[in-house]
Amino acid sequence: PKRRGFGSGHFLVLIDGVKVTESLRPGVGNLLGQIDPALIERIEVLRGPQADLYGSDSTAGVIAITTRAPQPGTNFQLSGEVGSLDWKKAYGSARGTWNDFGYSLNTVFVDSDGVHDYESYRNTSPQLKLTYSPGDWLSVEGSFLYMDTKFNYAELLESYEKHSPGTPWWAFQRPDPNQFNANEQYLASFKAAHQITDQLSHRLLFGWNRKTNSNRDDDDGLLGYIPAPRDNFSLDYVSFYPLGESVPVYDTGDGRPYYNRNESYQLDYNLILETPFDSGMNTALLGYEWLSQEGRSWGKYGETEGEVDTNAFYLNDVLLLWDGNLVLNGGLRYQDHETFGGETTGKVGAAYTFPSATTLFANYGTSFRAPSISELFDSQYGNPDLDPEEGWTLEAGLRQSALDGRLEAELIYWQTELDEVIAFVGGFDENFRYTGSYENRDKGETEGVEVIASWWVDNAWRLDANYTYTDSWSEIDGERFRTVQIARNTANVGITYVQERWSAGGNVYYSGPRLRWNGDIEMDAYTRVDLFGRYALSENVSVFGRIENLFDEDIEEGLGFEQPGVYLTAGLDWRFGP
Repeated sequence: PKRRGFGSGHFLVLIDGVKVTESLRPGVGNLLGQIDPALIERIEVLRGPQADLYGSDSTAGVIAITTRAPQPGTNFQLSGEVGSLDWKKAYGSARGTWNDFGYSLNTVFVDSDGVHDYESYRNTSPQLKLTYSPGDWLSVEGSFLYMDTKFNYAELLESYEKHSPGTPWWAFQRPDPNQFNANEQYLASFKAAHQITDQLSHRLLFGWNRKTNSNRDDDDGLLGYIPAPRDNFSLDYVSFYPLGESVPVYDTGDGRPYYNRNESYQLDYNLILETPFDSGMNTALLGYEWLSQEGRSWGKYGETEGEVDTNAFYLNDVLLLWDGNLVLNGGLRYQDHETFGGETTGKVGAAYTFPSATTLFANYGTSFRAPSISELFDSQYGNPDLDPEEGWTLEAGLRQSALDGRLEAELIYWQTELDEVIAFVGGFDENFRYTGSYENRDKGETEGVEVIASWWVDNAWRLDANYTYTDSWSEIDGERFRTVQIARNTANVGITYVQERWSAGGNVYYSGPRLRWNGDIEMDAYTRVDLFGRYALSENVSVFGRIENLFDEDIEEGLGFEQPGVYLTAGLDWRFGP
């Protein structure tokens, strides 16, 4: 996923308050595609720089995921669904409360084929949350999430620009019986919040996150044939074929596995003081965070191992004046990194709401991204002298509420600049061996506009729309390059109709052209239409379904990766509770 022109490593992901950034490499890998929506209670997106509160990796914002929580009484839910590509999903849940205790146990199992032969996806994910709340003065929560996923995928081959000069790109997949990526992820958290006095409270979080990843591609020999896309075409630069002739495609795997393990421990404590006064309130937060990250990779690509500890102190203050119509906020954070030393970030902002329910706001914040363990300590390419990436963001905009709150709209402009961007610089030495290292070399810039609107037409109809324009660039040795995989224009329009026993709706999503990963070819724009619906057969039983890509649009998310076309699912849901 991309946020405001930046990808992995520049937005932070939290699950139940725990940072899930991988230790070895920037970002969270495929986590956002593997955590099932059935396990999620709420998703909050904090846009813009959040380093004053959250530290590294939050230049583009924070995605905070909260897993399923207890519900009052005793509640059970069972659901199952089937669909295209032999999709099968089962979900079970038991949530409730007993006296001051609460419990939430949820399990998801997914089994699906892929677009190609031999492709498959499996996901088994149990989740547990226990709470204790004897009164408003104390709340305690323990949470555990486990995800076991495996994906067997097809072989992908595609051209570099120098391999196909003056001709269209070529890229394709061929079924591969034995090429897989498997993950096991554990996440546990303990949270406690205690109200000391009417104005003073404190909170504690302890989190643990471990992810183990294994990969292997066996040599399965001949995988199939493709027609040569041009004259003098070659896959191995030994055999060459004229346009249209059948070209044999052989497996590039060698059967040598490789593994990664990321593990982190997090302790976060903060003290909150709320001071009310005439027509206003001041809320001050003082906090401390300790984060220990460990990473190890081994197997086919050699062995890398490292551990980094960071300690951080942070302060945030929010001042509400004139009955909350004027909001002033500021924050400061000092983070001490075991390898590169200290880094200070800050943020200031203001918002004012006029009697017309128009709010004007502006924020300015600095941010950074700490080098990952692989960037620092990789046995072949690591550089322990790396500095953190440093940046700043300015954003301003307005919000408008109208029609008694049934219409909400927001317009935001942002500009972000990053310096000392970490990039891999490689090449061949005099012995024709590939070598290189990570360096602080590049500069990154992104600016854009976001428009968001939501309108309850009446009690049944709701319209949602958003549009984002993003201009994102990298600068290398004074030369600017458009950022790959970033569409300048994206938009979505959704409509929902809700009645007592049924609901239905649809979304139209547009993505403009994007450069592929190599930066040489622009992928086509596409428009995708999805429909969904749910009908209550009885008080406890419902049927539901969805259709994705209704008009079979030719979608390019990555060159050569085939998409499923029109995709349908249908299911049955049974719930029992108060």
